[in-house]
Amino acid sequence: MLSDSSMSRQIEYNPRMATKQATQKDSVDKFMETRASELPDIDLDVEAAVHRIQRIVKSVRRSMDETLKDYDLSHGEWGILGHLRLAGPPYRSSPGQLSKDEWLSSGAMTNRLDKLEEAGLVRRLPDPDDRRALHVELTDKGHKVWLESVGVQASKEAAIGAALNRGELKELNSLLRKVLLEFERSE
Repeated sequence: MLSDSSMSRQIEYNPRMATKQATQKDSVDKFMETRASELPDIDLDVEAAVHRIQRIVKSVRRSMDETLKDYDLSHGEWGILGHLRLAGPPYRSSPGQLSKDEWLSSGAMTNRLDKLEEAGLVRRLPDPDDRRALHVELTDKGHKVWLESVGVQASKEAAIGAALNRGELKELNSLLRKVLLEFERSE
């Protein structure tokens, strides 16, 4: 049950109160203004924050989909390239470790590795210490594709930095960290 002060805040939803520095109404403000009376038992500040997070995630995801399409990669394939690249030299891992990192079955990992190998982005190498095992290694082309795609996506995501000054960005990260930690505790 919400407190009386929460309920009064809901009925009088004011987008300027929801974000102190807002100078314009966004689509969530407009949505909340028209729906406030239909949500009497809901904290509209929380709802507005959730809607904004969802819209931002959708925009970032759409942008990422466009980037990956240009490189003929799926999110999962891009993730594998990222695991290999970020592991550092010699940019190798076992298929089993990659499966754990990506939370995939060995069959699903095999399918992804087959596609990446066919595209020349990774190669499978025999393990010198165990002839039954393999290593997956990022190729030069794989390095190039991953680094280029990261750069392209980072430039698209720069809109977040453009909307905020450095202090605001640090504050946003701090606030999002608090929210994420709460969700991680409850999971």
